[in-house]
Amino acid sequence: MIRFRRRASLTAPSSVASFDAPSSLRSSVPFGVPLAVALAAALTVAGCSSTDTVETDRDGSSGATSAAAGSDAARPTIRIVTYDSFVLDPDVEAAIEAKLGVDLAISASGDGAEALAAAILTAGRPEGDVFFGVDNILLSRALSEDVFVAHDDAELANLEAIPAALRMDETNSLVPIDVGPVCVDYDAAWFAERGIEPPTDLASLAEERYAKLLVLQSPVTSTPGLVFLMATHAALGDGAEEYWRRLVDGGAQIVSGWTEAWYERYTANGGEYPLVLSYASSPPAEVFYSDGAVTEPLSKVLTETCAEQVEFAGVLRGSANEALATKVLDELLSLDYQQSLPLANFVYPARPDAELPELFERFAPRPAAAITLDPTVIDENRDRWIDQWRKIAG
Repeated sequence: MIRFRRRASLTAPSSVASFDAPSSLRSSVPFGVPLAVALAAALTVAGCSSTDTVETDRDGSSGATSAAAGSDAARPTIRIVTYDSFVLDPDVEAAIEAKLGVDLAISASGDGAEALAAAILTAGRPEGDVFFGVDNILLSRALSEDVFVAHDDAELANLEAIPAALRMDETNSLVPIDVGPVCVDYDAAWFAERGIEPPTDLASLAEERYAKLLVLQSPVTSTPGLVFLMATHAALGDGAEEYWRRLVDGGAQIVSGWTEAWYERYTANGGEYPLVLSYASSPPAEVFYSDGAVTEPLSKVLTETCAEQVEFAGVLRGSANEALATKVLDELLSLDYQQSLPLANFVYPARPDAELPELFERFAPRPAAAITLDPTVIDENRDRWIDQWRKIAG
């Protein structure tokens, strides 16, 4: 069995394991309760457990800055506050530091929801300068708090390369950095060996012959599960409730998190379900993390089931280095940084002109028509949709 490091995202207890999930899922705040309550719980944790934050500098050491002596001691440190599985490519990091004359430090703590809760708790007196990790599920909530600094387009020269569809905040307080489509993947060999055609889209998944082959994650405890629930409502509208009844009645298995679904229930890893909710980046991750043991992924993606999970970054209000932090934010939109994202975090660049590595081009090209999730619609309906799902799934 190949295990891979998963990308972190805003998740609950299940999602953070060895690959990504993607950028995929973790500890803590259940999404089954109203978001305000969930964030309140995370705020309590954030206020009581600062010792869980890990700060690293470019040389890999722990501490507030890597500059200990000499001329480097005068270089300002720009701290990126994020979740615990965020990865910054060392070569790109060094290039940004050299270009801007700064040292970069990473303050990583918990999952995305916990990191955001801590940022809300310390608004105006932040523990860093740049925040990375708000996704479109929590975007409206994040913007409702006075946490981030608004920017004119002119302050972020690279922003013009980002498609308008991904720019969901007109104030540029939070700008899109990457896209990690959540999709149903399938065990290609399982279907081929049995002479069965795999499903093709959301509608076919609900057919009884396919529903009984599908393992999903709960939207209450898993980010991919939550994204998939939101996607069914975005794609099917009022038909989403009946769709979920058909999935559940047809035998779809629902587990708590991505790790259990992928490593324990999925046939490619010895389980019994050849259809699994995961990510568009899962196939190249299978190859990348195999240390050469795998040259062709076992899994393929049902691209018509993909939903866009977009991650955003912003400058924290109250940063002592706001001007430099804004420049760092702009570098996260640069072509060099964007092209480092796929193999660092197994997500897709927000910039369409960023080239994908060969591994992605071969096994995970960008989904052409992923379901888009409107943050405002999600914010207005999320808790109701989750309550509705609970009544169906039990």
